[in-house]
Amino acid sequence: MASNEHKNLSNANLHNPKDFSTAANSTHLRKDSSGNLSWTVDTESFVAALSDETTALTTGAAKITFRMPYAFTLTAVRASVTTAPTGSVLTVDINEGGSTILSTKLTIDVSETTSTTAATPAVISDSALADDSAITMDIDTIGSGTAGAGLKVTLIGYQV
Repeated sequence: MASNEHKNLSNANLHNPKDFSTAANSTHLRKDSSGNLSWTVDTESFVAALSDETTALTTGAAKITFRMPYAFTLTAVRASVTTAPTGSVLTVDINEGGSTILSTKLTIDVSETTSTTAATPAVISDSALADDSAITMDIDTIGSGTAGAGLKVTLIGYQV
């Protein structure tokens, strides 16, 4: 078996990885299970608790406020509860600097515990969250029978 001699190459003889010149900033080369190479970004998530685990939810603006620790491109949002709403859907809005970032708000359907199964998925209208921007999350509607409890919202994306 031949030995790997790359370690002995001089800097002048080294080359950049495949498609290096066209890769976006903040990406890395990844090999998938089929052996194919592609440039990808590291996905991160922020999870915000908008309530405790057992108290019935109430509607209201700015149930949580925090500042983005860096610029972030949002690729998905989701919500979950420990107690499912009954009677009507639970609706959450996410705001940056006081303006919504969703053209279709985040919902959890009746008797469900996650937004991933929502009949109407959330639509992100502003995916570019600025460094140090104020993020607030509102609870717009709660279940009309059982309000729901233990609400968490997850922001998924990558650093810019």
